Amino acid sequence: MTVSLNDPLFTHYLQERPTLTYAQPDDPWAARKLILTIENLFGRRKVQRLYDTLKSQPFELSRFFEDAIEITNIDVRYDRAQLEKIPTTGPLVMVANHPFGVMDGTILCHLAAKARGDFRILINAVLCRDKDLAPHFLPVDFSPGKAAMKNNVAMGRRAREAMAADIPVLIFPSGFVSTAGKLGTGQAVEAPWTTFAAKLISDARANVVPIFFHGQNSRAFHIASHVSESLRMAFLIREAKARFGTRFDVTIGDTLPYESLEGIGGRKALTRYLYGAVQQLGQVQ
Repeated sequence: MTVSLNDPLFTHYLQERPTLTYAQPDDPWAARKLILTIENLFGRRKVQRLYDTLKSQPFELSRFFEDAIEITNIDVRYDRAQLEKIPTTGPLVMVANHPFGVMDGTILCHLAAKARGDFRILINAVLCRDKDLAPHFLPVDFSPGKAAMKNNVAMGRRAREAMAADIPVLIFPSGFVSTAGKLGTGQAVEAPWTTFAAKLISDARANVVPIFFHGQNSRAFHIASHVSESLRMAFLIREAKARFGTRFDVTIGDTLPYESLEGIGGRKALTRYLYGAVQQLGQVQ
C-alpha cells in the first residue's frame, strides 16, 4: 500500500528537518513559548540530538525503532513467545493503554514491526513531521475547527485502507496519556476510551491483540497535567528523557479472534470489553 506525502493528510504537518516538540505553529504565542521553554529546560535538545543521529542512517522501518530502543538504552521486557503468536496475516488491530506518551508509542511500533513488518499507528498530529515515518502514521488532529474534523475523517479512511491491505493498525484508544489525581499520587487512570477502535475492528472483522504497559509517568507530570494542557504537553518530552536507560515491562495478551468479539454487542460494549481485556493484563507481571 503506497501512501503519497502530497496527501493533504500529511502536508500540513511535515517538516524538512523534523523538530521534536509538542509546540505547534498554530498555538497561541504564550502557550508555544511555555512549551518550548520547559521542553528545552528538561532536555529536549538531547532528545533531538539522539533523533538526528537515528535519522542520519538510511531509513528502514523495523531498524529505526530497534535503533531507537538501543540508542535510548531502554530495556524492553516482554514474552517473545506471545509476540510470535500474533497472526502474520489478516486484518489486525493492536490496542494498548497509554501510560507514558512517547516511549510506549515507540515500543508499540517496535513490537508491531517485529510481528508484521509494517503498521499504521494513530498518533497526535503534532508528531507527524517526519517524511520517512509519516506513511506509517495516522495523524489525529486535536485542534478545534472544520479542518481538524476533515483531517480526522481522512485519517479514518486511511486506517480502513490499511486494514484492507493487510496492514495492522495500532491504537491507544484513550487518545491521551494516563493521569493521576491533582496531587500526582495514586494510580494513573486512562481517559475514557473512544469507540473508534471498536468501529474499525467491526468494519474489518479484525482480530485484536491487547497490550498492557506497566508503570506510569512521574508525579510532576501528573501535577502539571492538572495545571494546564500546555504544561502537560511540555512535560511529555521530559518524561521521555527521564525514562532513557530504564526498564519497561510489557504484557502481550493472546490474540482475540474476531469471531469471539462479534457477539459482544455495539461499539460501546466492545470498547468496554477491550478496555477490560487490556486492564486484566496489568495483573500479569
